[in-house]
Amino acid sequence: MLVIVFILFLLHYLRNRFDIKYKDLTIIVGTLLLLILGMQYNDFNTIQSSIKQSGQITTLLDKIAAELDVSKTAVSVNSTTPNDNVLVKTPKGYFRVNYNTDGSQFVLETVQLRDTNRVKIEGEK
Repeated sequence: MLVIVFILFLLHYLRNRFDIKYKDLTIIVGTLLLLILGMQYNDFNTIQSSIKQSGQITTLLDKIAAELDVSKTAVSVNSTTPNDNVLVKTPKGYFRVNYNTDGSQFVLETVQLRDTNRVKIEGEK
């Protein structure tokens, strides 16, 4: 819609070059169009990053389930993004995930919780 308005103002400006209001309106609509396109591109990049991080946490959960020899559905996590504060709940207990410096490998560290009722695991009832 905004593109059509931009084209219409541009055509009016090109027909009436001495009428400055069409030039100003074309510049305003063009700037607004660029602003909206920039915001859309930023939203697109945010969604792509979120999808990538969700895939990384899913891969992490698959690796943890295989390493601990438990079902994939029995593994819960407290974060949807891979970071150093990921807490994993399995039938074998709670674990903290510690990544190496480049994030390509991880180590599971057993964690003893004082009050398990205060830990909220996403997807758990």
